[in-house]
Amino acid sequence: MLGIFGHPIAHSLSPKMHQAALQATGLASEYVYLPFDVVSQDLSLAVGALRALHARGVNVTIPHKEAVIPLLDQLDCQAGAIGAVNVIVNDRGWLTGYNTDGIGFIRALKEEGGVDPGGKKILVFGAGGAARAVCAALATSGSAEILVVNRTIDRAESVAEMVKSLGTQAAALPFSSGKLREEVEKADIIVNTTSVGLYPAGESLLTAYQGCLKRRHLVCDIIYHPRETLMLSQAKTYGCSTLSGMGMLLFQGVEAFKLWTGVEAPVEVMRKALEENLCVNGDK
Repeated sequence: MLGIFGHPIAHSLSPKMHQAALQATGLASEYVYLPFDVVSQDLSLAVGALRALHARGVNVTIPHKEAVIPLLDQLDCQAGAIGAVNVIVNDRGWLTGYNTDGIGFIRALKEEGGVDPGGKKILVFGAGGAARAVCAALATSGSAEILVVNRTIDRAESVAEMVKSLGTQAAALPFSSGKLREEVEKADIIVNTTSVGLYPAGESLLTAYQGCLKRRHLVCDIIYHPRETLMLSQAKTYGCSTLSGMGMLLFQGVEAFKLWTGVEAPVEVMRKALEENLCVNGDK
């Protein structure tokens, strides 16, 4: 058995994506992927059930990515550095936590955005679990410098310190900083890891800085609903290349599938399942 722990969980596209992958690889007779709506007070029970039911593993999503860590037996290096888990693998009762969000983002950046982050200056909006995963992956992929921008400076500084511990230059700024316009101009890649712009709200963190955008910028948003957020739409107006959150969602799932099954994931099958179900949910 496979699945996903989160609350709420009804909106998740992971069951559709992974079930399609299981069917395509002939593993549907061995595994089923189910959504589990797990509230915070029941997380310990849910993790215990993985052992009791001999489940192979689960995805972990909001709000459990950090809270689940003390309930596991070990973390891989990436999850340990990030301080958040989005995949659990059960090996005969031994639970290991992984984080494939950052790997998924880098694969999307390279394979769909056509950009290698090596040597690039990156500006990241947000300082939550997703930001930590993205920044850690960017740091280990050779980015020259990462600037973390967040409403609360202490959280941004925490992410910046994590990046520095991985050997990459980093700094932090609050959204209120007068230096932000200059930093947007200097960046090569701009990434939104916050929920600003998530359906149905039509907001963008770049609204006040649109005039700083240049054709050389790559603007990324990890939000996948809508596929083109206001931030990406604004960036296109200025001739920037853009990357939606669909690729990160896809490739983090691809990495998780292989961790559980040992089988290469059918990427295009999983992509098709995501696209079909986003359309069903009203996205264009």
